[in-house]
Amino acid sequence: MKFRLIVIGVAAWVAVIGALAYHSLRNDPPTAREQTTIADAAPTVDEALGRIARALAADPVVAVLSPYHKINGACEITTIRDGARFERVLTVYTRAGAEPAALDRLRAALPPEYRTVVRHKNTAHTFEADAGNFVALRGGVEEPGRLRFTADTGCRPYPEPLREPSPPAADRAAVQAVLDALRLTGAQWRTTSLPCRAGGLLWTVHATATGSAPAVLSRLGETAASGAVVVQAREDVYAYQSGAVGVLVRATGSTVTVSATTGC
Repeated sequence: MKFRLIVIGVAAWVAVIGALAYHSLRNDPPTAREQTTIADAAPTVDEALGRIARALAADPVVAVLSPYHKINGACEITTIRDGARFERVLTVYTRAGAEPAALDRLRAALPPEYRTVVRHKNTAHTFEADAGNFVALRGGVEEPGRLRFTADTGCRPYPEPLREPSPPAADRAAVQAVLDALRLTGAQWRTTSLPCRAGGLLWTVHATATGSAPAVLSRLGETAASGAVVVQAREDVYAYQSGAVGVLVRATGSTVTVSATTGC
């Protein structure tokens, strides 16, 4: 009888431990990056970049969102299990000289839990933050008038392809107007987007065409809509805001890329 009670007690204790482990697995937040997948990290990546874009939009800037990029080279979760690592980039064009102040405003706008650090040392201006869910943010001034922000998932399991949301009808009008004004045809189109916290999407429409860069650049000043705010006008870059849309034109050799971004 005594032995039977001991067996029953042990069985009950095992059941309690199993129930607690199951509850912890289902409800407790992960304690290591390896317990989450790339798909688990994507909402954190998108939210962080959306926050950055929104914080910097108070000034004349043009943001350009890139798609997710899988970093080459294997990463190991364990010695017998490989994973994957992705990053996503948000590039923000500002007026030359405004970059350090923009980084300081960004630091003030991001949540305290991001533990944002901005450093200014001579001509180097850098940014670091922790978006949570083991997603690292880094960035800073890439060149005068250009800020670059990267959200890095770190190495995680990658059991299924990463799917990005696509706008049902991304507005190409701003890009097409530039292509028409520059007399560029045969463009290759693509759209990148991320969901906004308050609803809707931040999206960037890109079109790449072939054209003579010097001839195109000489006409860039004529493409901005009436009332547009010019952010940059350089030999290889022309960026402006027209209402809620930021437009960027980049010319490299015989390739011209026109991007238009609408924020959250």
